Amino acid sequence: MKTNKFINKFLVSGLMLAGVSLTSCDDFLTVLPSDRITEDDFWKTETDLQGVRAACYRQLAGNGCTNKIFYWGEVRSDNLTLFDQTQDGIKHAQQAILMPTENIFKWNDFYTGINYCNLVLEQGEAMTQPGNEVDPSFRQSDWLPIKAEITALRALYYFYLVRAYRDVPYVTKAVRTDEEARARVDGQTQGVNIMGKLIADVEAVLPYAANNFGSSSENCGRFTRRGVQALLADMYLWRGCMLKSSTANPKPDVVVSAEGDTLTATECNNLATECFKQSIKYCDDILEWFQSEYDRKLAENEIQIGQDTDLDYPYLYRMKSLNNENVSDDVYSTIWGKDNATEAIFELKYDANKSVTNTTLQSYCSSPSGNSLNTASLVASSLLAGSASASYDPDRGFGKTDIRLLHTLRYDPNSSSLPQVHKNLISSLSINDLEDLTQGGKFEYIQQADQNFPIYRLADIFLIKAESIARSVASTTKATDNALVAEGFKLTNTLFERSNPRLKATGTEGAGQMVSDRLKENYATNTNSPKTAAELLTLVYNERQREFVAEGKRWFDIVRQCEATTETVTDVLTNYITLSTSVRNRLKQLYSLYNPIHMDEYKINGEEYGGNLKQNPVWARYSKN
Repeated sequence: MKTNKFINKFLVSGLMLAGVSLTSCDDFLTVLPSDRITEDDFWKTETDLQGVRAACYRQLAGNGCTNKIFYWGEVRSDNLTLFDQTQDGIKHAQQAILMPTENIFKWNDFYTGINYCNLVLEQGEAMTQPGNEVDPSFRQSDWLPIKAEITALRALYYFYLVRAYRDVPYVTKAVRTDEEARARVDGQTQGVNIMGKLIADVEAVLPYAANNFGSSSENCGRFTRRGVQALLADMYLWRGCMLKSSTANPKPDVVVSAEGDTLTATECNNLATECFKQSIKYCDDILEWFQSEYDRKLAENEIQIGQDTDLDYPYLYRMKSLNNENVSDDVYSTIWGKDNATEAIFELKYDANKSVTNTTLQSYCSSPSGNSLNTASLVASSLLAGSASASYDPDRGFGKTDIRLLHTLRYDPNSSSLPQVHKNLISSLSINDLEDLTQGGKFEYIQQADQNFPIYRLADIFLIKAESIARSVASTTKATDNALVAEGFKLTNTLFERSNPRLKATGTEGAGQMVSDRLKENYATNTNSPKTAAELLTLVYNERQREFVAEGKRWFDIVRQCEATTETVTDVLTNYITLSTSVRNRLKQLYSLYNPIHMDEYKINGEEYGGNLKQNPVWARYSKN
């Protein structure tokens, strides 16, 4: 392909975004002389556009973004503990002292990706105007599925920024030159309103989203219709929670509708409920797709999952063998040990043969060396594995029969040290004793660092739906009175059942101590003690912690609960997460849960420097220098 190059040094929202050099179809992104563009030979064919489309994904898969997804979503949580005490930045973050000078708080990598998406969206429209197509073989019908996936991808970039910073600059026009960049001095848009814009944009293109890109790799690594639906379900859940807090902050948000009207507190609460219902709807769409695929494979004799077809959610993969000793963990192998997993919905893709590697987990947690692990900065907290040796069904952390204990941690029964995190680094796993996971296992590790990075998988949909159900009704609503609440418990407990294949329902003859009330058919609907929506929410949060360790979600879950509740931030941190008293005392305001704006960016466009960005009010004291 002919190389075409143009300037990629630009400012977005007053920020200098670093130029990115890519190869092949992405060569046009290479930095050339200031203030000049040579696009004359570009944007002439579908191949040109597809090259930039690939760059949009590659930017998010780069360590500049995935390291931050991991850090912003995990480091401040109670999943991980600092091992390398020389890492002052992580130490400060875990002590709730967020310094605006730490490079991990730079958002430029995400705005670079957003700018790539804006370029594709603008040029794709221009190239496929009916009657004026640039490439006769590339028409609007070819463009619309690309538009759908890139609109969703841009929304995902912004979604991470909103979860990390809350209020950020919202830019939908591509920047091509230094001159255009210098003219941009955007202030922030309130996060709750950005979420409304993102949802509206993505819903508008959902009808055009592709059902199938032709291969399992493409279907996992690009936004298919079910990937777009997963994103919408997640964003609706978040917007509903943010609407709950929008009128209760010390400085209330000015929430606007899609039509631009300012919403009252009552309208915000009503809209929040509608958001939760829409989240449930999109989860249902995805679960129906998984069921239809299961039914199709069953009819065509393609099913190779070794399980009874009369189970609830039969498409959820279960263990094939329930032998006690030296059991091959094919649940892990199916979900994590190989790319393009059956339960994958959207993943970031890597290929070590093309020098596209995923080193985020190695950088922060552990790096394989043969079948050993070298510890990086972080190890698992005592909360995750501390009760495993004594309990089959702890409220928090892994129980004695929970296969996720070994999915997630290199648990050594002979070591008193906190275990290393190796989730998504294992290529295969054999469990020594399925009735006691604390006896450890045999692990083989990947060596090429090109495992996929999961964004959405089937377990996400189970728990997003269950949480949205819990939030869509009054907290006192009983499962005996509301079928959806009962379903929320079933979804959550099904994931628990899958992960504890040797457990039986309490009262099962011959089960001994390997029992759990959660496996009872009437766990939530027992008329003597029916479970409530509030109890469902707690159960969901505890299950999410077990399910998603090291996937960049735990801290964002806590932030979402603080957004959604009438409790104080201190109460939420006391009830939902294990943090020291000193840390909780530093996190009393909602904005203390969000990141500061990095000083390099703030000095370019901060209010104190003549610009329009407002520093996070909690961390502003560290901006003085």
